[in-house]
Amino acid sequence: MKTSVTTSCMLILMLLITSACNNNKKEEYFSGEVVYLYTYESSILNTDSLAKERPLKGIFRYDLDNYQSQFLGKDTFTYYYSGSLNKALSQTGSSQHYECEDYGMATDSVISWKIYPADEQVLGQNCDILELQKKTSFVQYYVSSEEKTAPATYQKHKAYNWDVYGEKANGGLILKMEHRFKIFTMKGIATDLKKQDAKFRAIEIDEKKMIELCNSQRQDDDKK
Repeated sequence: MKTSVTTSCMLILMLLITSACNNNKKEEYFSGEVVYLYTYESSILNTDSLAKERPLKGIFRYDLDNYQSQFLGKDTFTYYYSGSLNKALSQTGSSQHYECEDYGMATDSVISWKIYPADEQVLGQNCDILELQKKTSFVQYYVSSEEKTAPATYQKHKAYNWDVYGEKANGGLILKMEHRFKIFTMKGIATDLKKQDAKFRAIEIDEKKMIELCNSQRQDDDKK
């Protein structure tokens, strides 16, 4: 009888220890770079002209706190987002002129959403499809169920409803997308994904410089 009780107690103890270890295990988040190619469709606009004016390629870089997005086409637009500041700098081309934007302010609203399993893989990864019906457009994201972006890159990010995407998709890395506007549709698909280690730095600008530029712009705005 004592042996049976002792064995049961040992089993319970082992289960508790295993459970504690699993709970304390940190989830691994994606750090690295994703490359996208974009195409356009429209029943109203000339798609060749549309493609000449809009981005044809996108490069997104993520670490555990920040992200950088770059859109290449006729012009190049780069956005440097700091999760700790919840602000982003935007840059056109190689210009040294930056605009600072507070991403804690919503720029659109989500009317409805749904998420369901996708019937295809993208870059060999299983995906879920997240659909967002916004006030001004409709978005469909194929989000990875394997690679997750860190919460700091989206939790406070209300601009462009990035916080809603992150919450509903649990940070799933976007591997394919369709963005339907009133007169045209933009489609994108990931063509290359490079994972990096924890030392990887997503934004190619010093965060101290970001603070200085944002503070300087705020002071200029206050004077107006």
